[in-house]
Amino acid sequence: MSWDRNDLVTATFYDDRLTIAHVGDSRLYRLRGEFFEQVTSDHSLLQELIDKGVYTPEEANKPQNKNLVTQAMGIDMDVAADFQEEVVLPGDVYLMCPDGLSGLAEDEEIHSTLNAYGENLETAGKRLVQMANDKGGKDNISVILARSTRAFTARKSWYTKVFDWF
Repeated sequence: MSWDRNDLVTATFYDDRLTIAHVGDSRLYRLRGEFFEQVTSDHSLLQELIDKGVYTPEEANKPQNKNLVTQAMGIDMDVAADFQEEVVLPGDVYLMCPDGLSGLAEDEEIHSTLNAYGENLETAGKRLVQMANDKGGKDNISVILARSTRAFTARKSWYTKVFDWF
């Protein structure tokens, strides 16, 4: 789980899948082989403008109002988190981080750091935090990195396990 004040991204690995819950502009990324992508979509005014075609993702790096979130915890009584499920393959690397990293470092920089240091996730994490600090580091900078090393198919579903108790 990674969070930044009112943002949250959390992930649960189970049965060769990753279940993600997400609110705000903290992010979850995946590195699969050479393909690096942002898995979650920011709950921000800027992301809504990108989705509507007002900005391209490249143009979106220029506006000053990047941090105007449209969904956040603790603002309203009801928060609509996004939930999604992703297939996990052996070798996948997952990164959870608040905008203290993603708001300062370009996705390409994060990708190249993971490529360079990804065999040692502790070193990769330290390099990512250092990169954000070197760029100003004015917000929460934390990273959580996880790698799937093998398939992890569930032997029995939780429903079957509960049913077996009776």
